[in-house]
Amino acid sequence: MSLNILEQFNKAKQAMEATSSVLLTMHEHMDGDDGGSVLALKLQLEKMGKRVECAIKKGVPESLQFMPGSHTIKDDIEHENFDLVIACGCGEKKRCGSLNILELNLPFINIDHHHDNKLFGHINMVDAKKSSVAELVYDFFKFCDWEITKDISTCLLTGIITDTGSFRHSNTQSSTLKAAGELLSRGANLSLIIKNTYKNKTPKSFAAWGNALKNTYYDEKTKIIYSIMAEDDIKKLDSSLPQNAFEGFVETLNAVPEAKFAMFLKQDGGVIKGSLRSELQKGIDVSEVARIFGGGGHKLAAGFSVAGKLVKDEVGKWKVI
Repeated sequence: MSLNILEQFNKAKQAMEATSSVLLTMHEHMDGDDGGSVLALKLQLEKMGKRVECAIKKGVPESLQFMPGSHTIKDDIEHENFDLVIACGCGEKKRCGSLNILELNLPFINIDHHHDNKLFGHINMVDAKKSSVAELVYDFFKFCDWEITKDISTCLLTGIITDTGSFRHSNTQSSTLKAAGELLSRGANLSLIIKNTYKNKTPKSFAAWGNALKNTYYDEKTKIIYSIMAEDDIKKLDSSLPQNAFEGFVETLNAVPEAKFAMFLKQDGGVIKGSLRSELQKGIDVSEVARIFGGGGHKLAAGFSVAGKLVKDEVGKWKVI
């Protein structure tokens, strides 16, 4: 580890030990990596006798409700009586998702592994060389000599597995596998993690994927494969479709070897949500594409949200209005 990250670890440890009340947060729409990191820190800080609150916009998806402590997560803060805010996986402060949190005039610890992080925190535990925020938090636990319990192990391993695609993505390193091995030895429930994060598709989800595959296109000129789910497509789906129905779909599109990158666009009310994926050998930094639309992420996995509606014009071409 670099001297800078060790210095940030030391500052973060001192800040956490000195505080009596902590707010933990992340970007809206909880994922396994940042959510697992938040919950691991929550469990540790509570062991230290701190009052801890977790607030994540849009709550916890069904696929992640198995993680210890997930039932305590709130959609927003209920009061403003905190000494410290810890944000996981937010490339910039506004990504915390809640205006109430953004308006807090408190010290922020910024924990992230995105290469384009804005270093907005008073303390910035940011290391783009790590596979995941969870691997970075694992390193922090080791630095602090904190006990990694069975529940903490399950939370951190969930983060590592989901952000590496079960160790299939190029962000998987020897340090990642070493961390995963120790977390397993400390009691992380691998079968529970895989069951909930990967083996969780329903017949309704597969029907939704069928619709998305019908709307999949490949541009020979640009070498982009993309799928579009417009408002009419969404309305045709079962209203009880699980929140994570399309989880993993853009990764499936990215499996086409000829494509430079994959894109999945989905209408969500008055907002278009885009997910982008690529692979190291394809030489495309999809975070640069996402930033054009105000988003961000990793070089090989990024996303964005823009106001507007996806519609087809009279000649059958898609446009945003």
